[in-house]
Amino acid sequence: MANEEKNEEENENEEENKPKASKKLLIIGLLAGLIVGGGGAAAGFFLLLPAHDSDGTDDKHEVEEVIEEKPVELPDYQYARMDRLQLPLFYKGRILSYAVMDISLETIGNENKMAIIRNVLIIRDALLRYYSVNSVGREDNPRIVDFDKLSAKILEVANQEIHNEAVTRVVISENRNF
Repeated sequence: MANEEKNEEENENEEENKPKASKKLLIIGLLAGLIVGGGGAAAGFFLLLPAHDSDGTDDKHEVEEVIEEKPVELPDYQYARMDRLQLPLFYKGRILSYAVMDISLETIGNENKMAIIRNVLIIRDALLRYYSVNSVGREDNPRIVDFDKLSAKILEVANQEIHNEAVTRVVISENRNF
């Protein structure tokens, strides 16, 4: 019986020690957290302070200004279309074939688009007159359309006929040879 009483007393002592140990661990953990957190906050505070020279002036003499950027407004691109422009591909006075293409003239704004649409027949006429004596084909192979030269010439003729620089780019959307 004496052994049983000793075991009961030891069990009671262990149960009393467990809450004391957990309280101690809790207090030690809180203190450690405060020390680490306080040290981190102090380090951050000192790192954010501006650096000073020995004479007490700041190393950085320039102040950054905040510039508000306005959203970039894209131009109002409009396209006027010329369908089925038929240009001859010829070599040494002989017509080899015809290049039939759909062309769109790019401009900015509705007013310029309307000016191009009003003059699309005049632009088509000027292009047909020019290409009735000049070849659309490349110099090394007259059966292949020289698109760079053609686009540049269409741009030049269109702006010349409208009497201002309304056309900004020529887009050839479809090409067929017959």
